[in-house]
Amino acid sequence: MKKWVYMTVSALVAAGGFFWSCQKDEVLTSQEELMLKKAKIQQVTDVLTWNEQVCAGEEVEFCLSFPQATTGKGTAKETNGQVQLLVAGDDPATEETETSYWLQIAHGGGNTSFCFNYTFYEAGIYSLRFKASDSNFQVTEVVVENCGCEESFDYEKNENGSYTFTYIPEETISNANLVFTFAQGVAVSGLDGWETKGSTRQTTMELIACETYSWTVTLTPDCSGHSNNSNVWTDFKVASVSEDIDAVDELGVKIYSKKGDLQNIVISCPK
Repeated sequence: MKKWVYMTVSALVAAGGFFWSCQKDEVLTSQEELMLKKAKIQQVTDVLTWNEQVCAGEEVEFCLSFPQATTGKGTAKETNGQVQLLVAGDDPATEETETSYWLQIAHGGGNTSFCFNYTFYEAGIYSLRFKASDSNFQVTEVVVENCGCEESFDYEKNENGSYTFTYIPEETISNANLVFTFAQGVAVSGLDGWETKGSTRQTTMELIACETYSWTVTLTPDCSGHSNNSNVWTDFKVASVSEDIDAVDELGVKIYSKKGDLQNIVISCPK
């Protein structure tokens, strides 16, 4: 009798355990479904995309994408979205004093996306915020770079008779040796701090890629000879301090000369 009772109780306990196990599985499954539903609700649905590289001064296309919205009858309908740029300073459209504000740079609509073009004129990191189907703004950052330029060197004559030389490097050189070559006997003013070596003026400085460097100099020719004209400037060279700026290639051309096709500067001597 005791053995039968024990077996009966054991069977009931086992059944209860099986029932609890089933209930536990059902509870866990329900929790998982709830978490999935919450995840779907919290899932980001609006996405702002653009080219991987954004260059200063170049127009770039942005596209705001979002899910297809429908009417109550299931008919597709457009969604309106907006994109705003964080701007430093006081918003002129408000009476409050602010240190920064959001400026709307795009507003549009579509079934699943709309695109627009925008140009950042200076390199830096810019904050954008956007929304369409989502009720709240999302914030993202755009990194704008100086994407390179062509090396250039030129000069122009000013109204007062001085000359302005302009150089734009295509790469950054931390220790650049800059050398102006003038004709022998020419008096040079405007390159204060540059070292005089024979007929040259030399200095060492850091050059940043795509930055513009200008030097304005006044040149007084040596008119002690019998020539009506006098060369006053003949060359401009740039090289790393570890390189030989006087090196020449197999044709005898100065390797680091930036003069190109520019003519020597010639000044007439008084008669």
